[in-house]
Amino acid sequence: MITKNGRADIRTHVKDTFVYAQVGTGGDSTNPNASDLDSPIGSRFSVSGTDSGETSVDWKFSVSGLTHIGHTIKEVGIFDASSGGNMLLRVNYDAIGPLTSTDDIEFIITVEVD
Repeated sequence: MITKNGRADIRTHVKDTFVYAQVGTGGDSTNPNASDLDSPIGSRFSVSGTDSGETSVDWKFSVSGLTHIGHTIKEVGIFDASSGGNMLLRVNYDAIGPLTSTDDIEFIITVEVD
């Protein structure tokens, strides 16, 4: 069993290490060996994780339709580098879009260390 202090240390490491996000248009299931999104669009951008409990980290960020006009967002990933590096997670979901210049999409990704 991971101790309470161990979980807090892991949470802090994850929060401080994985500081980039990216969206994409791929929508199939995630392979645990994947290192990137299926179909990334645009560049990765900086995000800040926040503690959302003793064992949880939240990443909250928005994506502007203005920078992704015409795209349909189906996946999001959290990474430790602005390119290459390691992907912590990939979440795929029902399509959002196609985006117009006035759309803003807010994402909240939560990871729990347990």
